[in-house]
Amino acid sequence: MTVAASDELVLRQPDSTVRDDLKTALLYTYSTFGSYRDSFDSVGVSEATIVEDDPLLVLNRLPIIDSDALTDITMESLTVLDNIVDIETSSGTTGARKKRFISYEDDLRDHEFMADLFRVAGITTIDRVACLDTDPVYLVVSFTRALDLLGVGESYVYSVGRDYDRELEALPRLDPTVIFVVPSMFERCVEPLRQHYETVGHRSLSKIVFIGEQVPQRLRTLLESDWGIEVFSYYGAAETSSLGIECSAHDGIHLFTDRNFFELRASDHDESNGQLVVTSLEQKTLPLVRYALGDEVTIKQGECPCDLPYPRVDVLGRAGDVFSILGSKFHYDSILRAVYKPFDEIGYLQILLRNDDRETLTLVLPKEMREFEKRVHTSLLAEQLEIDFLVASKYAVLQFEYVDESHFFGSRKMKLVDDQRKIYQ
Repeated sequence: MTVAASDELVLRQPDSTVRDDLKTALLYTYSTFGSYRDSFDSVGVSEATIVEDDPLLVLNRLPIIDSDALTDITMESLTVLDNIVDIETSSGTTGARKKRFISYEDDLRDHEFMADLFRVAGITTIDRVACLDTDPVYLVVSFTRALDLLGVGESYVYSVGRDYDRELEALPRLDPTVIFVVPSMFERCVEPLRQHYETVGHRSLSKIVFIGEQVPQRLRTLLESDWGIEVFSYYGAAETSSLGIECSAHDGIHLFTDRNFFELRASDHDESNGQLVVTSLEQKTLPLVRYALGDEVTIKQGECPCDLPYPRVDVLGRAGDVFSILGSKFHYDSILRAVYKPFDEIGYLQILLRNDDRETLTLVLPKEMREFEKRVHTSLLAEQLEIDFLVASKYAVLQFEYVDESHFFGSRKMKLVDDQRKIYQ
């Protein structure tokens, strides 16, 4: 699906080098991919237009594409390119799996850029880095390759399965200085690791780089205040590889605008908040032109003390998975984690929003969860204090519905957050 171009906000005005890179990228996509060529032609953008006009003006004429359109472009790369050596896929936790075929050249550039990002987080050649992953491993192998390019003392994947208490026992003895991990996974590891480190009697761990999800504030506070650990957020996607990272000032994620061109589809009420749109400047096997990444961000204002020239954002979550109740903002991922905190694994959840009489928040769960409703209710209110306040004050109603598990994967179009509220003018 594509949508007509509108006036997007450019996160950082490009210099002459980025303008040249943008023109080169547009010419490449037009000449190589028939899907893009048809899309460009449909709005009157020809090869001559790209050559002769300002690339920013050309870009603003082009339609914005979403993941459905990108699927066709992804498959086309198999027919128009002959140097593909790998494939990267998303986890699929937020919808249908996305994939990107990768050439040797793209793969090398990806890992060199990741190494540059890790330098921003202060990772050096003296660090020993553990990349925590599930068993079997599926996510963090690429991080170890970038760390090897950076020249760290050692980097390795450490698999953690169901018996994470026992399986984490050896990690403190390896004594990493840095850990790469997904937040929801590390939340289960915090207490076992604390106990294992107490047994070992020392800890060199000084940094944690969180990947793949938004970092819950309570987890960040725990690590920074109680453990004295510096926390960094890394930002990327299967379609784009790396996009940015948090610096040592810890005031947002820097988006590196010399590798990707970023626009913001601003919300009606706030020009600093909206959905991120990306155009790749270097990616060849899956070039992106005005691709709606699906993430909602807030632009951070002012200069960063670290002196990096790149714009900063707070990544709020998937667009459509962020919602508000009476002015309080909530995120699907944080509610999902709160619901399943009493259990060993993350399961299915859909959120329904209605306002017939009062604001109503309904959690749709697998029917097997019915017997655990009290535990879920207690966990949710303990973790989400604003929901607790809204419910206790009778400003909102919390309800539960139970369905067969097929409800959650019967259609890839199922909304994780289904806002059915009436809008009163």
